[in-house]
Amino acid sequence: MTIADCGLRIWELKEFVSRKLRREDGLFYRSFFRILLFVVLAIPLCPAMLWSQDDIRDTGPTLTASLDRDSASVGSKVILTLSYRLPEGAGFSDIPEIKGLEDLTHMDREIGPDEIRITLLVDQLGSWKTGPISMSYLDKNGKTQVLTTDPVSLTVLSNLGGKPEEAELRPIQGIIPTTPLWWKYVPWVAGIAGLLLIVFGLLWWYHRRHRKALSAMAQDPAHVWAKKEIEHLEAQGLFEKGQAKAFYFRFSEIVRRYLEAIRGFPAAEFTTEEITSCIDNEQDRKLLPLLRQADLVKFADTIPTPARKEEEVNTALAYIHETSPGPEAGDSSVGQQRTPISAKLFLPRRE
Repeated sequence: MTIADCGLRIWELKEFVSRKLRREDGLFYRSFFRILLFVVLAIPLCPAMLWSQDDIRDTGPTLTASLDRDSASVGSKVILTLSYRLPEGAGFSDIPEIKGLEDLTHMDREIGPDEIRITLLVDQLGSWKTGPISMSYLDKNGKTQVLTTDPVSLTVLSNLGGKPEEAELRPIQGIIPTTPLWWKYVPWVAGIAGLLLIVFGLLWWYHRRHRKALSAMAQDPAHVWAKKEIEHLEAQGLFEKGQAKAFYFRFSEIVRRYLEAIRGFPAAEFTTEEITSCIDNEQDRKLLPLLRQADLVKFADTIPTPARKEEEVNTALAYIHETSPGPEAGDSSVGQQRTPISAKLFLPRRE
């Protein structure tokens, strides 16, 4: 009931009393007491209604803060609700600026009508409390105003249970490496792979060289190939140039490959002693002193005399001639004794 209603009731009462007094009706007194009782009961309501209207006119912007729980354990999330009421025509420029939460960890924020819900992480032991909370807004004139409210807090519970002093801690785990465990074996794998590549490369080079020699031998019979190789080696003059070791390396290889071609065992890959164990006839044994002398030159740096070198070349050619299947067409030198190079210089010229 408003003040106007109270005034209307009083005016009606006055008019009613006046009419009754003029008419002197018998029911006047009963009606009078009823109206008087109504007025007595309505008088206390008038001040309350006046005060409520004053409160509505005097109510300004407000801000209240509350949490969704009173206690939480470390690592859990809590929701802070900020309820606000702005004056008519006021609002926020963009995102409301909220102060008092600087020391807390923010997880999420939801802005709705008349309230803001902020999700916070409980990451502090002991006391968990906000500061005095304030929020800025713009009034209808565009000026910045501030709403404030008291701090809120909650009790942080221990993750060890209700009796942390009786809890047993788990053993401390070792430091988890940031790199895979197999990473430390990468250098070893790379080294082994590199070594295998080198070995395969050497094997490929050796077999390629061996195939070249075999292909050359396949084009000519073994005795023709061996004779040509020895003559080509002497034409290079390695021994006369002081390269005795290079000469005997190649000379020994030619003899070994010829022996391998006619006897069927890998003499080019065997040592001299292994070749000795494979030889079963006197004809082949003639090569053993030559091979042993070649080993001394190759591995002991022994330098034979030119005469000794010529003798060993003649021995190899004689062995090739003796073991050849027969004289080749057009090869007039087969079956003839090779004249040493030193003797060729003193032969008389034929007319």
